[in-house]
Amino acid sequence: MTIRTAVAVAVLAAAAAGCGVSGEGEVEAPVTVYVSLPLTGPRAPDGRDAADGARLALERASGKAGSLEVRAEFLDDANRRGWDPTAVGRNARTAVQDSSAAAYIGELDSEPTRASVPVTNDAGLLQVSPGAGGVDLTRPATGYPDSPDRYRPSGDPNFARTVPADDVVARAAADWASELGATRAVVLAGRPFEDLAAAEFESAAAERGIEVTIAGGSYSFNSAASPPVAAYIPHPIPQRLRISGQPMTLALSAQLDPSALPTREFISQFRARFGRDPGPYAAYGYEAMEIVLQSIAAAGTEASQFRDNVREAAFGAERTGSVLGDYSIDSEGDTTECMIQRYRGDEPLSAACPPL
Repeated sequence: MTIRTAVAVAVLAAAAAGCGVSGEGEVEAPVTVYVSLPLTGPRAPDGRDAADGARLALERASGKAGSLEVRAEFLDDANRRGWDPTAVGRNARTAVQDSSAAAYIGELDSEPTRASVPVTNDAGLLQVSPGAGGVDLTRPATGYPDSPDRYRPSGDPNFARTVPADDVVARAAADWASELGATRAVVLAGRPFEDLAAAEFESAAAERGIEVTIAGGSYSFNSAASPPVAAYIPHPIPQRLRISGQPMTLALSAQLDPSALPTREFISQFRARFGRDPGPYAAYGYEAMEIVLQSIAAAGTEASQFRDNVREAAFGAERTGSVLGDYSIDSEGDTTECMIQRYRGDEPLSAACPPL
């Protein structure tokens, strides 16, 4: 039995029982948003932040999207590892086989996302990631033949993300290195999922006259080097840039502007709800749920078109005055948000919005 056939059988069976988002008539609430993130293992702190951000967004919406009641189902995709292929596959299949499923939030990183997107895509289920920046997930990319079509067995996109793509971040790092006077740079990569970001940085740095060397996970810096030497470390997020031994951070926009009202409210409510400060992924998890809720609210209540309408509403969705500022989701699923903050220690230096 194919995945599509299995999904159809499960949906029809659930619809016959009197619930779901498929078949004739009106959608029967509550609809479900599945959230698949690493809740155990080495990535658990980031995964919990993203999950709690999503949980807070749903709670602030009073568990509703438009007129529909929405519930969330939180699943672990790590099984005490960085990510577990069995868990990722199980989570995606659980979501698509649930006739009440309206959308899927996950995964946190690009590699597990490459495993889950084909499953959700085949079922026409919207998937929004709070952390997967792999360029190949939305656009053609070197080293990933037939991308992004390889993740789209249905022929149509279903994947969107609230985090900027790796090439956007890599270009911002190259801009910063150039501004600081670096003429040489070392990329600390070596793991497969780092290679694409490393290649993007190398290309962008070369355009700025910076000589690049690809190295392993360590490198000795002379803090007195003049002109400075830059090192780009593409994983994990926040992505980092080192200049002649002095650590600096090129962070995604989860390093929030504390002067903005939405940011102050988000941080305050996150602290009050969970008893800790939000980490880098909390804002992306929050916005992933916001995109999903906005898409559900725009989808109407006709059951036979509901999943399609939810999915289509995400592409072109606009967010104004959000925790991440003003941004939209483009036709391929990328965010236009690119408020990338630069830090030396805890001190913000400047922000960049690099061209692609």
